[in-house]
Amino acid sequence: MNFWDKISDLYDAIEAINGSVYKEMTDTVERLVPAGAKVLDCAAGTGELSIAAAKKAESVLCTDLSGKMLKNAQKKAASLGIQNISFETRNLFRLDDPDETYDVVIAGNVLHLLTDPQAAVKELYRVTKKGGKLLLPTFTTADRGRVLMKLYKFAGFAPEHEYTPQEYKEMLQQTGYDVRAKLIRGRIPCTFAVIKKPR
Repeated sequence: MNFWDKISDLYDAIEAINGSVYKEMTDTVERLVPAGAKVLDCAAGTGELSIAAAKKAESVLCTDLSGKMLKNAQKKAASLGIQNISFETRNLFRLDDPDETYDVVIAGNVLHLLTDPQAAVKELYRVTKKGGKLLLPTFTTADRGRVLMKLYKFAGFAPEHEYTPQEYKEMLQQTGYDVRAKLIRGRIPCTFAVIKKPR
């Protein structure tokens, strides 16, 4: 966690290096969130995906383990006049919510950082309503973006997994859920996976 607290003030500048990918990611989140939805965003960092979701959602709960990241997310939302986002420190492996609480659950660019990403996905799926969506965009760097990844690792970034797009989709499919995915190309590509929970 010290790494994320340490880079919290630089995080948005780091995102800007991969700006076209983040833009498509946020646009996709905004498009996939239904009007009036109740949204949970886990490992939200400085809140870019929460802010995208808030444009159409009734409410967004923006969560992260890093308090410094959340403070920056809160400042960003306030500067934009967004009032339908709340902020909490939370562990995505142990959510306090009852089953089927949220219309949309987001966990962006975090699963490659986790030792057991499938356990995280199952917990996120648990709190997703029937008919709801789980949005899981994640950097897939095994075959692209190597130069930037070396720089990130030099700064202390240590992913548990480096997936190709196909490996990432297959990892998610091993949970038994129906997974759809599209590749967002850029300096560091992102595979945007969507799991829809049956009604």
